[in-house]
Amino acid sequence: MKKILMYSDPFKGNIIPTLGISEKLVQMGHEVHYIGIPDATDSISKTSFSYTTVFEEHYPRGIKHEPGKINAHVISSIIKGDFDELMRKHDPAAIVFTAYNPIEAVTFHLRYKVKIVLVYCHFPIGNDFSKNSFTDKVKEWSADMLMKDINVEAVNILIDFLIEQGYKITSLQDVLSVFDDFHNLMTSSKDFLIENAVERDNDLYIGPCIPEQDIFDAYYDTSALEKELLEKHETGKKIMFCSLGSWADEIDKEKTQQIITTLIEAMQHDLLENYVLYISVGNLYDNYARYSSDKIAVHQWLPQMAFLKQAEIAILHGGMGGIKESIMTGTPMIIFPLGLDQFENADRVEAHGLGAKISAHSLNAEHIVSKINEIQNNKDIKMNLIKMKTSFEQASGNISQMVSHYGLKKLIE
Repeated sequence: MKKILMYSDPFKGNIIPTLGISEKLVQMGHEVHYIGIPDATDSISKTSFSYTTVFEEHYPRGIKHEPGKINAHVISSIIKGDFDELMRKHDPAAIVFTAYNPIEAVTFHLRYKVKIVLVYCHFPIGNDFSKNSFTDKVKEWSADMLMKDINVEAVNILIDFLIEQGYKITSLQDVLSVFDDFHNLMTSSKDFLIENAVERDNDLYIGPCIPEQDIFDAYYDTSALEKELLEKHETGKKIMFCSLGSWADEIDKEKTQQIITTLIEAMQHDLLENYVLYISVGNLYDNYARYSSDKIAVHQWLPQMAFLKQAEIAILHGGMGGIKESIMTGTPMIIFPLGLDQFENADRVEAHGLGAKISAHSLNAEHIVSKINEIQNNKDIKMNLIKMKTSFEQASGNISQMVSHYGLKKLIE
């Protein structure tokens, strides 16, 4: 049995796939221990995994995280050996990092000579995978971080440490060469791309990584909701599930409100007479709670997988988490992309015939009703979902491959 450390950022959409990976590793006889800042380990505390909370003084609970900012105190802490006791205690064969922490991963690798795996929980934005691999992208991503003015102090600390380790630093590319030794995992099937992907030996697609454990159970009574859905089905109602994500109001609050309002309006249409819309509105709950009725159930949070198993249609923002879960439950999708990687994911959903996308500029109630009706009568979508699900399941076997004769065998020998 080998021990793997899992270093996750605090964003729940990124934590969830790491849980799926961890469950697989445990099933194979390995041990997983999480490390992370308080907002991350608070989520892990709801699971069966052990954990160690770190950097409390630098990242107190509820702190707003600035994208692309490297904390110089964190880099110094790793270099000074503040993790010596933890590393001696666990003696990990490897550390798995979510890809938002590449510089921390580099520093751990240099300080402790430990093998590193980076997990991508969504496809990098604006990447043409017919030309660039995940390794190329992580270098580009990290270069952007290293070049930011806010990261000068952290970069200088890292470069000094690289020089101490014997690296000859004459350019940024010399710094980024460290990433060539990392393994990069994508929680998807390669078939979800719409171009032929370049793969390097250390890049691997590992399927959906949907965990059995639920870190959101504090928000709802799952058994009561499942009973409610069953009763709706028994009266001939069709379920539509909508979630625009926990970040929706931060990515584009105006567009999010426009989508929710238009959906509520669309539910009054005669063609949707037999539909019930369950909608998770997150931090906007107080704005929309009054719209709850026998046709519209407004919640702050909902158990997504439980609803997707029962839903006729999933209305989503296009994040990889919801798309993967819809594929694995065979649920046709309507995607309203708000930002980040969601526009590219919406294109992939449409290109593979897994559903439809609706852009904000064409948003109106009649268009939504038309798309719902179109999708419900399209038998090809169901077949395409089955085909893509099979591809994702086959990719899931790469986690076993990673341990038995590919990635982690190289890491833990």
